[in-house]
Amino acid sequence: MIMRNDETAAIGKPDDHLSVVCFGASAGGFEAYCTILSLLPPNTGMAYIIVHHQPADGKSLLVDILARKTAMPVVLVADGENVKADHVYVVPAGMQVTMDGEVFRLSPLVKPPGWPKNISIFLKSLADDRQKRAIAVILSGFDSDGAAALKSIKEAGGLVFAQKFQTAKQPDMPQSAVKTGCVDRLLSPPEIAAQLGRIGEERARLKDQKPGFG
Repeated sequence: MIMRNDETAAIGKPDDHLSVVCFGASAGGFEAYCTILSLLPPNTGMAYIIVHHQPADGKSLLVDILARKTAMPVVLVADGENVKADHVYVVPAGMQVTMDGEVFRLSPLVKPPGWPKNISIFLKSLADDRQKRAIAVILSGFDSDGAAALKSIKEAGGLVFAQKFQTAKQPDMPQSAVKTGCVDRLLSPPEIAAQLGRIGEERARLKDQKPGFG
């Protein structure tokens, strides 16, 4: 049987509908992660990945600590691992991550002069892969990592949120994000959790109403 183009598009890939949310931060981001995850419903149907600036030789305690803040599984990203809804992924220290279809790809962190750019690297790949299902959340941190990729997120139809300056320990990253003109909303960590919860509910409704939503 020959399928029409619209029938083929409706089938899509198994996880073609999956929205992926990236939390990017450095200094002061830990507090924001804890607040957001503690308030975020564990069944939004979206996947979450934390891209955090941390020493390459350091031992991250993020997985252990954040696992106490949410009912969602919190795991270190592994190369080739399939992204799953209602999971929280943490990028290992010294590594950078990209999206490749339904899987994460890890490689050693490329450290150019100055601050790391691993948030921008991931967000650019996320825009290419998830398009309108890409959500960037820029939280507390030094410098401007993430800002360079926000135009890609917006052009792909995705969403961009940044932490309200007065709630960030280090407002540099949110401020740099706002200067791009690509930020949809400035929100406090509790407001970010509430907004993501609403987005998850709305996208779940659309998926139920429209076969092959994506």
